Amino acid sequence: MLLPAFFVLISVERPVLSRSIRDVLLVVLITAGSSLAAERILIAGFDDPAGDANGPGTYQPPGDTDFLPGDFDLRRFAVFEEGDKVVFEVTLGENFRVPPSTQRYNSTPLDLKNNIYFQNIDIYVDTDPTPGSGWSMCIPGRRVAFADGHTWEYVVVMTPQPGAAKAVTEGIFGTEASRRVLFPTNLQTQGKTIYARIPASFFGGRPTKDWGYSVHVSGARWERSFAVVDRIAGRHEADAYTMPVIGVREAWMFGGAPSAGGKAHPWVVDVLLPPGASQAKVLGSYDEKTGAYAQVPFVYGSGKAPPAVAVTTVVDKSVSPALSVADVSGGVVSMKGPTKGVGVMQIGKVLGSDGAPVGRVIVTQMIEGGAVGRAVEGGDAIRPGMGVEFGTPPPSSTGH
Repeated sequence: MLLPAFFVLISVERPVLSRSIRDVLLVVLITAGSSLAAERILIAGFDDPAGDANGPGTYQPPGDTDFLPGDFDLRRFAVFEEGDKVVFEVTLGENFRVPPSTQRYNSTPLDLKNNIYFQNIDIYVDTDPTPGSGWSMCIPGRRVAFADGHTWEYVVVMTPQPGAAKAVTEGIFGTEASRRVLFPTNLQTQGKTIYARIPASFFGGRPTKDWGYSVHVSGARWERSFAVVDRIAGRHEADAYTMPVIGVREAWMFGGAPSAGGKAHPWVVDVLLPPGASQAKVLGSYDEKTGAYAQVPFVYGSGKAPPAVAVTTVVDKSVSPALSVADVSGGVVSMKGPTKGVGVMQIGKVLGSDGAPVGRVIVTQMIEGGAVGRAVEGGDAIRPGMGVEFGTPPPSSTGH
């Protein structure tokens, strides 16, 4: 009821009020209007243990003096409804700050204006627990997957270079999935907390306590230096500007990886987990032999996760051929065609023109009209147009 009174006072008494009084009243009006504009409602909040930004327990922070111990240490994630916005708040162990230098490998400083400099923070949102309702792939370069067959419908990525990271992601995800991934450019920070205000319409509606979240923190690489990645992995890997994890840490790379040339260990260093879950066990669940990524569970605002979803690994033999190679980018193999009976973590044989196997791929991501995988054998021989055959695995390897 205050607003109409202010309006009357300003409009009726304006001729007799001094300019200074009118200015004061205008400030009061604006303040009152902004405070009443949107009620802030907590939808879900989760705390994360301090001091565990070490991946599966062995990772060491990059060695440059710009970094502080808590820069990648997730402490809290909260979701608010604020009018027609969904607000994500992420708190880390150190203040968000402008680094002394905005260049690393290149001589030209980067124009970093998104209020985040060292980290990538990926927030995957499961708004529909129905099996098969969403997508299972993670942002390129993060090297993680999702547990229990759960999927996401939307992703929000806080990153120093949203435009560049978006371009890399779209090249891997395809059109339909890319529409569900947002790289906001209006991030705000206050001390150790960063905020993203997203229109609720992006998520298809207002948030509920049944939504699930998977929050991942990784280091942000500023340049797409193929030479660095080639030196680490011996090949180019599709990557949305993720800081690598190698055997011995360097100025702008984490250390503590199991081997310098490992292709499956996560480049995510801290994740939000349900109470009682061991991060060392979760992020250590990758398999370098098969190329399978570590599987990370979601957390849910209701406190209760939906039942686990079985991931299909048995191929329907009526579908022939299953997939064909659409593109090869180093060890990343994009495949197109019918995906009935093809599942994440399933291994397929890549066939040459004579029908003989030339290599093997493991499916890491299901996308519209195909799948994305990684070469685990014969990567140099895999070419676009080759068929990919998925045989029925033995009973012991079915499931997920």
